Amino acid sequence: MNNNSYQRALCKVEQFQRNNINTGCCCFGTPGPTGATGPSAVTITIGDTVTGAPGTNAVVTNTGTAENAILNFTIPRGATGNTGATGSTGATGPIGPQGSQGIQGPIGNTGPTGAC
Repeated sequence: MNNNSYQRALCKVEQFQRNNINTGCCCFGTPGPTGATGPSAVTITIGDTVTGAPGTNAVVTNTGTAENAILNFTIPRGATGNTGATGSTGATGPIGPQGSQGIQGPIGNTGPTGAC
């Protein structure tokens, strides 16, 4: 809008206001009635989280109400991974306590007679 168009529009608005005192602006109507109150706030609580069987779908269930949700989650177990590489040998542990004495063995044969 150029300056000349602005000046003409402003002049028309001022003229309308002078000729229509106490009528308010012609751009807006009267306010409407207040609308209805909206629904109450919803609360969401996390309930249980459990591990499901491998290959199954994840599941979320609401054990509460629509207004006070309690969400329970079932998350499937992942597949078992490959066996990792063998680790290095650990340090030698301390010597353990001495065990109890074993049973006596059988008596052996008599040896040869010695020279005199």
